[in-house]
Amino acid sequence: MVGLVRIETPSFLFVDQDPRWLSALRRASRDLPGPKHFARNAEEAMELVREHEPSVVVSGYGLPEVDGLTLLEQIRAQYPRVACVLHTGRPARLLRVVRDIALVEKGEAPWVLQGVLRALWVAFTGRALRPPGRYNGEIVNFS
Repeated sequence: MVGLVRIETPSFLFVDQDPRWLSALRRASRDLPGPKHFARNAEEAMELVREHEPSVVVSGYGLPEVDGLTLLEQIRAQYPRVACVLHTGRPARLLRVVRDIALVEKGEAPWVLQGVLRALWVAFTGRALRPPGRYNGEIVNFS
């Protein structure tokens, strides 16, 4: 795996054909600082990757043109510094093994994916994140 390069604020791309999952991913990532982009298919995703060069791409498995794992393989081949996460309901034993692509099951609690995204943010920035919540009566976000 190519090492992560420290950057000030990582950007994220989320890909899923199901608008409900995209909405869930939007909620799961809302407290992460940095740009976030959303695509419903591989073609849109590749356009956004070329345009924005995200730090992290999270894709569902079931996409109209190609499966999410194939999409992530294509992204890793062209952009080796992009961290890739497959977010799928398919059992891991049914997926081919691909180096350098993390797997998060859709059946997991939402905080599992949030934990993965937070860990990637910390790895890219070298900075700790404060959890979102209330401090002294104020609502605060990551930063």
